[in-house]
Amino acid sequence: MLLQPCFDGELDEGTAAMVRAHVAGCDGCGREMAALQALRDAMKRSLPRHAAPQSLRDRVQNPAAAASGRRPPKPVRALPRWLAMAASLLLVASLSVGLTWRWMDRGTPAAPYELLLHDLVSGHLRALAATSNVDVVSSDRHTVRPWFAGRVEVAPPTIDLSAQGFALLGGRVDYVGGRRVAVLVYKHAQHVIDVFVLPDDAQGVTDGAGETGMIVRQGLNLLHRRVMGVQVWAISDLDGQELTAFADGLARAQ
Repeated sequence: MLLQPCFDGELDEGTAAMVRAHVAGCDGCGREMAALQALRDAMKRSLPRHAAPQSLRDRVQNPAAAASGRRPPKPVRALPRWLAMAASLLLVASLSVGLTWRWMDRGTPAAPYELLLHDLVSGHLRALAATSNVDVVSSDRHTVRPWFAGRVEVAPPTIDLSAQGFALLGGRVDYVGGRRVAVLVYKHAQHVIDVFVLPDDAQGVTDGAGETGMIVRQGLNLLHRRVMGVQVWAISDLDGQELTAFADGLARAQ
């Protein structure tokens, strides 16, 4: 996915020009690019900004004077783990605010299906920003599935796809529509895939129950499948074709 790198100015000019040309003729990518801009604007409006202290300004403006015998600044210590986690949650909260403002700006309430997708994206991003994105660490499906007993409404179909290059890392409990749900975590190369397992009566889930095509939100790909009688959503920054192969592998499992 090149939309996010293009938006952040991380591509060379030739590649960026090709992406911009594609966006100009693609309604879906155009909406995603507009959503990224709306998110950036919302974060600028909502997050606090702090002026640099005068001592830092003096060092930047007159480095020679700063080096003429003054004591070097104290090394910056790493943030405590709890503070780093709080910062990651604040980031995800700001993303949620940005998405909510997008709906408010349109003057229409968010549909349950869109709220569902929003929760999936938020949960995936929140896990990626956390110190660990799994609660139970194991590649053994016979260890992962029993761990969820009593913790969620729907037991996840833990499927071994390691032969296809998709390694099971473990699982965690997350929240979708205010309900605790199981999330299976897989990895392909350097890409993390979250598989959310939802109850049939989860908010908005039936609106897309028959949808099998790729959905793109915030630069992430999402696919819906019905696996061993339960509703699952796979979400990742993995290439669309590879994510489709993964989701179809889940759906074929018995």
